[in-house]
Amino acid sequence: MSADEPLPSVPEASGRAAADEMVDVEATDPRAELEKTSYRTDLGLEMAEDARRVSRGELSSEAYWEQYDADAAAEFGDDYRETPNPAVDSATGTIAESAADSLSCAVGSMASVAEGLAEGETADENGDGDDPTWGMVIDLQKCIGCESCTVACKAENRTPPGVSYNVVLEREEGEYPNVTRTNVPRPCMQCEKPPCVQVCPVSATYKMDNGVVNIDYDRCIGCRYCMVACPYDARYFDFGENYDGEFEEGGEVTSPEYGMDRGPREDGESPIGNVRKCNFCHHRLERGEEPACVETCVGDARYMGDLEDADSDVSELASSSRSFQLKEKEGTDPNVYYLK
Repeated sequence: MSADEPLPSVPEASGRAAADEMVDVEATDPRAELEKTSYRTDLGLEMAEDARRVSRGELSSEAYWEQYDADAAAEFGDDYRETPNPAVDSATGTIAESAADSLSCAVGSMASVAEGLAEGETADENGDGDDPTWGMVIDLQKCIGCESCTVACKAENRTPPGVSYNVVLEREEGEYPNVTRTNVPRPCMQCEKPPCVQVCPVSATYKMDNGVVNIDYDRCIGCRYCMVACPYDARYFDFGENYDGEFEEGGEVTSPEYGMDRGPREDGESPIGNVRKCNFCHHRLERGEEPACVETCVGDARYMGDLEDADSDVSELASSSRSFQLKEKEGTDPNVYYLK
């Protein structure tokens, strides 16, 4: 059976409309989330909504930051003024210099700020230009809802209680014996036009050349504006909790995220107090390995590869008639595709 031929046993409920609805049902209340912070709730809600408008092409990044410049400067002070603003519609990853002249922020490459590159270098100049565009395809016909991906992700990334990068949304419909079950795994979508990048007032969230949306823990101030801007509810806040009671030496194992050794988890030290999310197990990709969720999938429902490589499995599957993206109307153009 080819990638374009769906299995006859798969119910219509597993299509994009049902998947979109399942994401919305599980979404966190944005106002309740922001009210837990010390930052302005109303500003966060407004900036998040307009960041989504930028992704949908209804508002330019330059107009966005012109609109919010004064409020962001007043709310975030030097944290805001000393970093460039992100712009998802700018090739350099930041607002145009002409637009930034009237704003309160510095001008420069997002990658140069977030990744600490040498002055004057950009991510493109520093690399070989041959980076893949990492993408994932999840076959909903093969997913059995075992949540091995969820467990593998927590074990690999040492995520604390309340932080789970890979969740499986579930829905049952009908009455026995005519019952259908839909499982929709939901990692971070690694969007091409991520509203989380647009909304971040301190440039802590940025998009890498290989398509992965990253977080610089040392820049993140925990305002959580990105959490409510994400249409997929794929971001979590690290409150500093550990599984101390569940296993010996809880919290003392270093997370491999982003290739940085931060040592044992301690109060006041990143990533505690930061927003966290899936990054396709970037540390594994750099070693030539698949993400933990892909490697562990019992039903072989996940595929990982270069979307720009026409000969790769993920490129072929993502281009098939069975393929769809979650919440396509948001304009985010995710690098995670689903097969109905």
